[in-house]
Parts: sequence; C-alpha cells; structure tokens
Amino acid sequence: MGKKGGGRVRVKQVGGPKMPANPLADLAVPPEEMIHLPPKPDSNAGFLIWPMDQTFSMVYKNFSAIYPNYLDSDKTVKRGRRIGAKDAVPEPNVQDIHEALVSLNIRHVVQPHKLYSRDATSHWDNPGRVLVDLEGAVESGVMEMKSDGAFDLDDAMPEMGGDNDGKENEQGEGRGKKQLLRQLASIIRGLPSRQKRLEEKNKLLEEEKAKAAKAEKEAAKTKTGGGGGGGGNRKKKGKKKK
Repeated sequence: MGKKGGGRVRVKQVGGPKMPANPLADLAVPPEEMIHLPPKPDSNAGFLIWPMDQTFSMVYKNFSAIYPNYLDSDKTVKRGRRIGAKDAVPEPNVQDIHEALVSLNIRHVVQPHKLYSRDATSHWDNPGRVLVDLEGAVESGVMEMKSDGAFDLDDAMPEMGGDNDGKENEQGEGRGKKQLLRQLASIIRGLPSRQKRLEEKNKLLEEEKAKAAKAEKEAAKTKTGGGGGGGGNRKKKGKKKK
C-alpha cells in the first residue's frame, strides 16, 4: 500500500523480485516418483570370522580369497570361473561357501560386501568373498603342500581366448586350490539351506511370470472389448415424418 505524505507516495514492496520461470520445470521428476538407491555399504564392514571365538585374535591378512564366481557354473571363464562347469554349481553365494568350509573345519572370514572386479553383474547380484586359511585346508587333507613348503595353489589364470566350458587348465586336477574349490562345490550342491533358497527364488519367479501373464491377458481383453463405445449401434434421433 502507498502512503501519502507531503504530496509524495511511498510504495512498499512486498516479497522479493520474481525469478524467471524455469522452462524445464515440466520435465522434472516429481519427488514421489524418484528412485532412491540405498547407500553403498562399507566393504570393510560386516565381517564374519569363523570360528567366532577367534574374532579378535585371528590374523587373516595372508588368507586366500574365494569369490562365488570361482564356483559358479553359470559364469564363463572370462567372468571368473576357476573350475570346470561340470564340477561347478549354479548360483553359489558366500553363505554357501561359509557352510561348506565349516563342514571341512577350515578357518575363514566372510566379507559380504567385497566386490569381484571381473564381473560387474555380481556387484549387485551376488557380492562378497571368503578369505580361507590354506594351512587349515592342508591340515584337513583338502590341499597339499609342495616339497619346498609352498602351497600348491594351482591358481594360474585360464586362457582368455574363449569360454572353453570346463575344458580349461586340465592340469588343475591336482590337489591344489582348485581341488579345494571342487570340494566346496560338491558340498554346496547338497546343502539344505541352498535348496530352500533356490526353491523360494523359483517360486517368486513363477509368481512374477503369472502376474505378468495375467496383466497381459487383461490388457488384451480391454483392448479388444472396449474403445468402440458402442456408437455404431445407436439409432439416430430425429423428428418422425408425418
């Protein structure tokens, strides 16, 4: 409002200056439709040390890493499979490896948030790795030690020229680290917890397929049954001729 005083009008401005309209405002995604990704977990958190009574005393910096990809029959050699597909097992995870190592009484550390660099899909599909005490594996008779006191790791990388589907590095039939991987895969194949997990996963997949088929059927039914509005069957109204 203006105020008269001495022939002059004083105008009081309310609010700040108007900002120019954003031409891209209509293209902005509403907050309720935004996708909020969960925060990235700390790769150095959530460790599980077995046996648990050695949680504060175990030194595992020299343990050997095993990623689920090493045992996964669904993975190719390029994506990290270290044993033949016939000896591997589909979709193993760190929990399966943990249970298999417990059955062999081998010390290990589960690191659930570590990522395998050779397979990006495993970062969200099947993360984690297990650090294994190879000395414990030797004591259990799963691995052997060379005459010079070194571990027979048998950890040479396979040829990258092709997938070879289980034919790579046949010299891995020795009792090196690959023999440990084969032993783990054999144990994992019969784990009850694994069987239950896969059954639940298959059940969810079947439910999703059924929902998708139902939605597709309803959409097709709506498309064929509606849209015309029945306008062609209506009679035209008008004055009757006398």
